[in-house]
Amino acid sequence: MHPRRRLRPLLAGVVLPVVLGACLVTAETSDAPDSSTAAETAGPTPTVAPTPTPDPTLEMPLAVVTGYTAVTAGITLDAVTAARDSILVPCGVTEYLGISVTSATGCPSAADIADRLNSAPPDHPLLALLPPSLVAPNVKVLPVDGADLFGGPLVRSKPYPIIGRAIGIEPYDPGRIRTLMSLGDSCPDRGVAYAAITLGRGWDWVFGGGTASYTRVYPNPAPPGHVGNGFNIVDAVPTDNAGAMAALVSDADVTLDDFECPVVNDWTVNNGVVFSIDPAVLPRLRDTYGVDVATLAANHLFDRGTTGFLETLQQFRDAGIPTAGAGADLDAALEPAYVDADGVRFGFVAFNEVPGSLEAGPSQPGVLWLRDANVTAAVSRARTGGADIVICVPQWWGGSEYHDDWRGDMRRQQEVFFDAGCDHVLGHGTHWSGPIDIALRGTSGYHVTMVSHGNFLFGQQWSQQTQEGVTLELAFEGTRLAQARMHPYIMLEQAQSNLTDPETDGLWVLNRIYAASGLPVVSH
Repeated sequence: MHPRRRLRPLLAGVVLPVVLGACLVTAETSDAPDSSTAAETAGPTPTVAPTPTPDPTLEMPLAVVTGYTAVTAGITLDAVTAARDSILVPCGVTEYLGISVTSATGCPSAADIADRLNSAPPDHPLLALLPPSLVAPNVKVLPVDGADLFGGPLVRSKPYPIIGRAIGIEPYDPGRIRTLMSLGDSCPDRGVAYAAITLGRGWDWVFGGGTASYTRVYPNPAPPGHVGNGFNIVDAVPTDNAGAMAALVSDADVTLDDFECPVVNDWTVNNGVVFSIDPAVLPRLRDTYGVDVATLAANHLFDRGTTGFLETLQQFRDAGIPTAGAGADLDAALEPAYVDADGVRFGFVAFNEVPGSLEAGPSQPGVLWLRDANVTAAVSRARTGGADIVICVPQWWGGSEYHDDWRGDMRRQQEVFFDAGCDHVLGHGTHWSGPIDIALRGTSGYHVTMVSHGNFLFGQQWSQQTQEGVTLELAFEGTRLAQARMHPYIMLEQAQSNLTDPETDGLWVLNRIYAASGLPVVSH
């Protein structure tokens, strides 16, 4: 990891007033004897201290930020320039978009700006320009003309068009940024396998999703007493951009997938709730979606028995994808999976509490159960193993599936995770998205909990909630969480995940997450 750079503090002692950006600093002075008195005074001549060099005003990119639930998902340089007279900037910024800041009197802090951004109506958002080191995950950074200071390696390497000047603020170092992309629930059997195999579309089609738009949202026509009655469903069509989903998720420094079903050579296409997966899926996960690590603590891992479970572990080993949350015994299930991202070591531990799979024991193959002692032990192992950032991945549910709120023991379990030393909690298990919790905890900065992402490769078309989901992209500056942005999508034909526009159709799923999280909801 690159050491964090810090600017030298402003020192007193200069002889004349010095203008530093927006601040006028006057030196401390003392009474001195006149020359005749000094000549008569015995003793050595005092050494004159050198005038200290003031902090320089540094050139740096300025991130365009808005409220966390603001409709705007991206912006152009022209739009930022047009709004420059109303843009908020914090103390320390001395120049932006050709405007010189000449007075710091009453300038807002970054925290003040975040409060103002999040107080604005989401459909009439305010904008601010922040030095990247002042960006926090409770606001949203907007890509500018496709360049993104907190995006994956490809987009953050694009020339960034907004450069300003600031004083007393850490400079931006793109080499310190790492992104983690977390995918939704994956079990590519049933509708997914039906499209790929039975209909002959192929696995490359499944993994080739682009973008999609909605043609209508309407009540499910299922009669009373049948699955789906009382829910809306979505009709949607692809809008080209084949491969857009893969381009997004594979560009992260680390990509995580929650994989819930057994992978066996004697797979079949299933139409019920006993699943098995074609091993041809795993190379696509690795090479097309860029999956670096998978969690296997889930309730369907034993759908093909203990033999199928153990074969699944071997299939992932053969594919070169590290796994967490499952093993040949309890000791193996407790072992974290690690991904090294250019000097930052991520450790992943995973847990399950949804009935279905066998619990790993001292001599029993199984998945790691969501028990307080297991959480403490697994996180401790991750730290001992050198993890700089520990990600805890529970398949939890609060006692039932298909909901978008905190239920049962989930709030208490969240505290167990953080008390054990988890940095962030990325959950699954309800098949619906939401809620998200982004909060300061003590002096350790912001921590995020995503209760559930929703289905990603998991065919359930009976409700809008099971058709839609979000991938969660976390951006870190070193180990500090700087952003937690959600990317909405919909599964077409219960099989192919396609990105939706977060300013229009994607608002459906984002609004459900915002509402469940106690955040402002955006009007359609």
